[in-house]
Amino acid sequence: MNTKATATSKTTEARACACGTCHEAVSAKATYRPGHDARHVSYLLQGLVNSYADGQPVTKALINGMAKELPSEPLRAKFLRAADRLVAKETEAAKAKADAAKEAKAA
Repeated sequence: MNTKATATSKTTEARACACGTCHEAVSAKATYRPGHDARHVSYLLQGLVNSYADGQPVTKALINGMAKELPSEPLRAKFLRAADRLVAKETEAAKAKADAAKEAKAA
């Protein structure tokens, strides 16, 4: 009989990818499958696009709240840059639509 104490080995259990779309397993040390961090950012951006399409206001508070879902600061920064580009694009499109409506009304 062996009386030596054996060290308990740490088991590394797989968990689900954090992208929110695939639910595939990743290792215990990973958060995402390869490339799925960008997928998570795209998924959140699509939520902003849907908000615009539904006529809901997209505010800084909404964007910052969505950014908090991301697990790392670099990924949050990536999302915030993309969200700023999206807001600028949507603002420009709304301005162009308003200008076209004014021209059509004046004619």
